[in-house]
Amino acid sequence: MYTRFPYPALFRSRLQGLALPRSRDGLVVIDSLIENSGPKRDLQGLDAAIGMFYGDVLTHTIPGSHWEVVEEGFPEVRISSKTSISVIHVAQRRLDVGVPTLAMNYDHALDVIGQERL
Repeated sequence: MYTRFPYPALFRSRLQGLALPRSRDGLVVIDSLIENSGPKRDLQGLDAAIGMFYGDVLTHTIPGSHWEVVEEGFPEVRISSKTSISVIHVAQRRLDVGVPTLAMNYDHALDVIGQERL
């Protein structure tokens, strides 16, 4: 499945008409755009859009995962009965610190699920 990324002007030229796959590959595209975007100030305001896309990938690729709103403005995706991910906080950390990448976060979520099933 694909989704249209609700991108602001920064990504407009790079994503024009591009439908990102709701998969790890889509996260890699966003990570690449973040890495090649230039000054961090150009990334301000993207945390919600990036976080929602990350959450969309989680809910479309991890069976049984679903959205939850625990705190207004900071939705989470519950990936198991024991674990939920604050997708906006993941995006904020990615934009502010640079690591872990969205793809790394996704891989970690898969590892957590695998360990919880053991």
